[in-house]
Amino acid sequence: MNQLIRFLSMVLVAVLIFLGMSMVGENTPYQGSILTPEQNNLYPLERITYAGEEGDVEISLKAEYDIRGVVKGKKKYSDYPSQVSQYDLILAWGDLNKEEYDQYVDYSQSGRWYYYTYDQEFVEEGFIARNSANVHLIAENDEVRRAIRKIRKNDYIRIKGHLVDVHFDNGAWESSMTRGDTGNGACEIILVEEIDIVD
Repeated sequence: MNQLIRFLSMVLVAVLIFLGMSMVGENTPYQGSILTPEQNNLYPLERITYAGEEGDVEISLKAEYDIRGVVKGKKKYSDYPSQVSQYDLILAWGDLNKEEYDQYVDYSQSGRWYYYTYDQEFVEEGFIARNSANVHLIAENDEVRRAIRKIRKNDYIRIKGHLVDVHFDNGAWESSMTRGDTGNGACEIILVEEIDIVD
């Protein structure tokens, strides 16, 4: 009898722990952002013509891309690439959005780059680099362009489209194809086909 009671007690404790973990998961902010970006590389590359503000531009589609993340920054530019891409977003995904990390990281944007400062005691630089990015957005059409204008800092969004290279007259603007890189060339250039705020 004692063994049966001990067994039932262990089962009850296990059930309570499971329920407790489930409740925590349901109440965790940005729990959906635990997802990492999904990328399907294309070969051969498809090349399309895009109607930029200063004339047609050739674009190479390098990969199908689907990303969910929290907007940590948004900046509008009026530089040379703005003829196809006016807006950059800082996106953070995965555990980086959990409060125990997020509170120790600050983000900023300038010159088509993004920067971050962080408390080295609580978060390491490689973790930030692997779970965040500065993305250059190219709207596929006017509907997407209007949706991009509405995006605000701290929105949890989903973007579906393609990673692309843009072939300007003065040279190519090339998208990164990996998530852990840093420095020049580490930004993703996305031809945005869908962009939505996730409830």
